[in-house]
Amino acid sequence: MPRFKQLNQILTLMHQKEHIRNLGIIAHIDHGKTTLVDTLLAGTGLLSPKMVGVARVLDYLEEEQKRKITIKTANITLFSHQHIINLVDTPGHVDFTGKVTRALRAIDGAVVVIDAVEEIMAQTEVVTRQALEERVCPVLFINKIDRLITELRLDAEQIEKKLKHIIATFNDLIELYADRNFKQKWRITPAKSNVAFGAALNGWGLTLSSAQSSALRFRDVINTYKNNRQNELRTKIPIHEAIFEMAIKHLPSPRQAQAYRIERIWDGPTDTEIGRILSKCRDDAPAVMCVTKARRDADGNTVATGRLFSGVVKKGNTLHLVGAQSETAVNHVYVQMSAFKEEVEMVPAGNIAVLSLNGLVRAGETLVDSVYKDDMVPFEEINYVSEPVVTAAIEPEMPKDLPTLLEALNTLVLEDPDLSVKVDQKTGEYLLSGMGDLHLEIALKQLSSHLNVVSSSPRVVYRETVTAKGVEAVAKSPNKQNSLAIQVESILENSTESETESVLCIDEYRNVLVDQTGKTYHLEEELDSVIAGFEFACRAGPLCGEPLRRIKANLRDLHLSENVGSRGAAEVMRAMGKAIFGSFLTAKPVLLEPVYKTVISVPAELAGECQRIVMSRRGKILAFEPRGVLAVISSYVPVAESFGLSHELRSATSGRAFWQSFLEDWERMPDKLASAVIGEIRKRKGLPSELPKPEMFMEEKR
Repeated sequence: MPRFKQLNQILTLMHQKEHIRNLGIIAHIDHGKTTLVDTLLAGTGLLSPKMVGVARVLDYLEEEQKRKITIKTANITLFSHQHIINLVDTPGHVDFTGKVTRALRAIDGAVVVIDAVEEIMAQTEVVTRQALEERVCPVLFINKIDRLITELRLDAEQIEKKLKHIIATFNDLIELYADRNFKQKWRITPAKSNVAFGAALNGWGLTLSSAQSSALRFRDVINTYKNNRQNELRTKIPIHEAIFEMAIKHLPSPRQAQAYRIERIWDGPTDTEIGRILSKCRDDAPAVMCVTKARRDADGNTVATGRLFSGVVKKGNTLHLVGAQSETAVNHVYVQMSAFKEEVEMVPAGNIAVLSLNGLVRAGETLVDSVYKDDMVPFEEINYVSEPVVTAAIEPEMPKDLPTLLEALNTLVLEDPDLSVKVDQKTGEYLLSGMGDLHLEIALKQLSSHLNVVSSSPRVVYRETVTAKGVEAVAKSPNKQNSLAIQVESILENSTESETESVLCIDEYRNVLVDQTGKTYHLEEELDSVIAGFEFACRAGPLCGEPLRRIKANLRDLHLSENVGSRGAAEVMRAMGKAIFGSFLTAKPVLLEPVYKTVISVPAELAGECQRIVMSRRGKILAFEPRGVLAVISSYVPVAESFGLSHELRSATSGRAFWQSFLEDWERMPDKLASAVIGEIRKRKGLPSELPKPEMFMEEKR
């Protein structure tokens, strides 16, 4: 017996692609996403209207309820107006932006929520850009209209002017980030009714068409609030009707969306048989699913959530993991209903499915029917807008628990690929890195639920780079049978390589290895060890063992021993590392630190104090924008200076400031500070206090 009476209607419509909408809710933090989701659940009868904004139904983790923020993505399947609405709620805090990125792979449309007073904020732009780059069609909901009436006390004309400004600014984002074919088509305008206005907490919302059909004007809404009768709006213009109207009329069905999305999000050629199948969202085809979320269950298996792009998946199916190159069995198939799962016989293409799978499956994995495993290409790698910049060293309280720690770390990375785990080879420390201190804090709490761990204070991740062209450094392998010459130089952030045809490797830190020898290599293995040596050297530079960033290593000469046994990978890799370090140290090396762009929204009278706090932390004020009773301050703040910033801002403003910080760039650290930081890092890693000399790595200089 299903727990949700809507399940039978949902199952009936699952094969009818035109009756399916895969929809995400995205926004800046505290703009009302989760409250909106509660109102939509209330509108479909799954939640009492009295619990809207209190229940936070999809925030069912203890930490989410405690902190009143969304930490993970959560999905639910709803039935409304003879349509299936697969609804995904996403985090608004920038530390969890990676989860938003993965959720966008599963959806075709997004409701972008904007606070009417604060307008478009930093994270609004970030998530909108992510959506548009994934070809996810947006509609707009301008929330908290009540604040314009009760707090700012604006009249109808002033409200209209403010709303027009928000819409124009949002259309600027579409013009900036959308593909050329969609810039005009996806523009937001009240005339199309693809923008809604309302107050999620009060349960009302309207589009231009619904306002006209109910003969309602903004002046009527204002008068309703002035007479303290706003509860009447919940009945007259319920918000769920406006949102579902936009979703059904203006967002694409999975078949419509896959026709233009597959070429963007899938790595394979669309003119092949499997490419055409994916583009048409066919049920009579091999099952293909992109996993967007994964968690390990109590039995050590995986509960995987993702979008089924073709075929039908059933209990007992065998699926191939394209990335892991292994097989898994489908133990159960579910439809997600809030915190609960309803087991079903099968889920067809175009829907969001939840599968219980044998073994461990990572988020981002591509699943395909095993019969077609040789034909399937994985989905395009997800491009994250940030990277781990805060790290902590961890160890178990009891040494005997080390295997348990390693298993728990593997589970963390399985469930959240935004986390990074590595072992520092010099110190033996296990390092856990996250997008920010909150992200890291949540991860450490998850770890502590498995075992008692000891962790260091959060540390900042740095990068090493150069500011000039180094000498041509020649190095030999330890057996003296192989030699190569490398010249290191800087890569400007916006430069384009003129030697594309000779690029041997671009690594994860945007370092480039270029072949300038002019030689022809007949054996691929001749260069494999050279590339491996380049990648290994870039993971830990000579200044203080931090990764290299945006350097160009020009391979000027290469002589390998004629004796195959003398040109082993280890020999060539060592020579490569020495040559890179030798040239690097002559190219005016510097230390880069990660820098946040921090955007603070605060009552105007407290703006001066917020600016003082930012500047006291080596911050640079970029912009100051008055927005009615609020001021929005944009600034750059080094990540190293950001620890404790939230507490200081909260104390100085009595909790009235809201802010978001996200990684903007890596900037050169001031020389005096850099010298001290390099010394501290070298000491912590057990390296000699003095920096190495270039001559330590080179046979000769040219």
